[in-house]
Amino acid sequence: MSQQHSRREALRAEQEATERAAKRKKLIGVIAGVVVIAVVVVITTITINTHKRSAAENTPVTSAQVTPPSADAATGIYTVNQKSAKKDAPTLTLYEDYQCPICKETEDVYGPVLRKLAASGDIKLQYRTLTFLDDSYPGGSSYRAAMAAASADMVGKLGAYHNTIYKNQPEREGAGYTEEQLRNTFAKDAGITGTDLMKFQKYYDTKAASDFIKLAANKGLDEGTKLAAGDPTSFPNGFGTPFFTVNGKPYTGWQSITNPTPAALLASIKSAG
Repeated sequence: MSQQHSRREALRAEQEATERAAKRKKLIGVIAGVVVIAVVVVITTITINTHKRSAAENTPVTSAQVTPPSADAATGIYTVNQKSAKKDAPTLTLYEDYQCPICKETEDVYGPVLRKLAASGDIKLQYRTLTFLDDSYPGGSSYRAAMAAASADMVGKLGAYHNTIYKNQPEREGAGYTEEQLRNTFAKDAGITGTDLMKFQKYYDTKAASDFIKLAANKGLDEGTKLAAGDPTSFPNGFGTPFFTVNGKPYTGWQSITNPTPAALLASIKSAG
């Protein structure tokens, strides 16, 4: 390889690294503004649509109800690595809605690092799945995506399915997910095949986790709203997704880490705990 070619390759690598860093900085810079939009949606949900339910949620349930194995029936919280988390590992809980665009941006940048920390047992990683965006957009995609994720957990594929949903989130907020995507494409992309695919589809089709999903969404929204209200300095506009807690307390330190690494993010999480 010529020196000139090597220099071009080095320059290209440097440019790509700069672009990645700029994207992360842009994400941090816009989070506050977009969270304000999410907060407006949450406030609207609470004050106007408290008892509103999407058509998807109102369709009949045709199966005995189940609690996904990674979840707590009382709180609606999923724990990704319950068995492998170290004894004294801090608990990081992520409040999210599968239609939330900033949840997707956060997942793109921080998700891989959080999963590494969970895999190593250095944190206990939890998800609180909300569905409040269904009150602003037709189709019940937040509820249906939550149903699909719960069904994936029933066959041991929560993490892979969770990641697949965000990977395929439509560019236009509110465009939603199709039944073909949730029931077939995403399942296969998440590695659900054969007998497990049939089980997954049965859980999804019969809405076997519907009660759990509604409870989880309501409890998550209530808890997040209370936590944000209790820390008005950090959340002057109230609660919005994505929302992080460490050991049950609001955590905003992640927003200042523009180039997240496992070491940097773990240090920040521990300092918040």
